[in-house]
Amino acid sequence: MKDEACKVIKNRHMGGRLYLLELHAPYISRNVRGGQFVMLKVSPTLDPMGRRAFAVGDVRGENILIFYDLVGRGTRLLSQIKEGEELMAFGPLGKGLFPERGNKHLLLGGGVGLAGLTLWGKELRQMGKEVVFVYAGRSAEHLGMEEWLREEGFEYILYTEDGSRGRKGLITEVLKEFDTSWVVHACGPKGMLRALKNLKTGHTIHFSLEGRMACGWGVCLGCVVRTKEGYKRVCYEGPVFDSQEVLF
Repeated sequence: MKDEACKVIKNRHMGGRLYLLELHAPYISRNVRGGQFVMLKVSPTLDPMGRRAFAVGDVRGENILIFYDLVGRGTRLLSQIKEGEELMAFGPLGKGLFPERGNKHLLLGGGVGLAGLTLWGKELRQMGKEVVFVYAGRSAEHLGMEEWLREEGFEYILYTEDGSRGRKGLITEVLKEFDTSWVVHACGPKGMLRALKNLKTGHTIHFSLEGRMACGWGVCLGCVVRTKEGYKRVCYEGPVFDSQEVLF
């Protein structure tokens, strides 16, 4: 891991609350794995003091793509950064990665949580695995990452709670269509992950978790999650955990 000065190539609104940030990050782009993340300094000043954690959604040459929702002061400041400016990115971070076993992989992303799975999907495809994405949001305007799925040529299924795009319903319903030979990887709101955990379908399911992080590499203990083996750090032992290990 390294603290890298990254030139902003692109920072644009994708629809709804979603933004796409593209950074020229030669070191991180060479070393990142699917599921890992970076800690971004969202302001050139010391306000705010802490950095913000973002999944690396894709790698294109020496550039990395980061998808983020506008949810608070930190992301609002990030959305105001212009092309050509420079950001400090610390990473890649996260030691707990997705397991590669299995030939068929179903990737379930809720909202911007899809960004925790996209790079992993590309890695699986490069290994010759079968990959299907399932992408869900409250409404059509919350599915801004569909553009990426189309560009990359993945097979995908859409769900919206109000039926304005794709299927009307909850993302958990899709497991009825895929037998247990499909390994499931999921990232999204805690309620979605809890519902998946409680389905008892027999699928092997892995969660990529989010947590409030101040450091990103296991020191501050701000992102701990309760597991069957005690508390673990999302940023260090994770972000990927077996669904049966996590206690919500």
